[in-house]
Amino acid sequence: MRRWGPLLAVASALGCAASEHEPHVATSVSFPELPRQPPSFAPEAAPSVGEPPSALGSTVEGSTTTRVIVPLDPEAARDVVSRFFVAVLLESSRDLSPLLSAQAWVTTDGNRQPAAAAWRARFAQLDYTSLSGRIVAAPQTLRTYTFSAVSRAKRDGVPPPLGPTEVVVVARPGLSWAGKTRLFGEELAFRLRPNPNVPGYEIAEIVEDFRLP
Repeated sequence: MRRWGPLLAVASALGCAASEHEPHVATSVSFPELPRQPPSFAPEAAPSVGEPPSALGSTVEGSTTTRVIVPLDPEAARDVVSRFFVAVLLESSRDLSPLLSAQAWVTTDGNRQPAAAAWRARFAQLDYTSLSGRIVAAPQTLRTYTFSAVSRAKRDGVPPPLGPTEVVVVARPGLSWAGKTRLFGEELAFRLRPNPNVPGYEIAEIVEDFRLP
């Protein structure tokens, strides 16, 4: 017991010293007051912006990109032609413009002119609204030629598709006259190509035997 006497005395002294002070607990008042700041979150990586959907998809092989042709439904091309006639009978350049490609042409007797300008001139001189509400070319009468039907198009005297993504739609208007004024040629051949901006087709060329009076 004599060996433990000094140690017990030290322990007793430490105990008395601790009893003289309150236990220290970290609280909010223990930290310096700083202005509140809104929580910050690491921004998520923005999705990469790829090409708009079109008939031309892409696959990546290593460091190269391979273009893959994804055929569109030819029925979509017929729908564009039907909408074309609706826009014409309304004489609506606003409805017609989205159906035409930026470089769309009207070809007559080998002469070419920008399609948008050609139809604006026709709206200015002819009254297409006289046929408004009537069916000029019924959808079931439209003839469709895909690239696999090039030989049939040539046999029918129709401008053939020039590539696997092109479709040619031919319309023979059942209504071509307003009184004594001719509004359409006997036949219109529409060359349609995939729209590079939105899924679907756009009109690249209209071949029609027609002249303004």
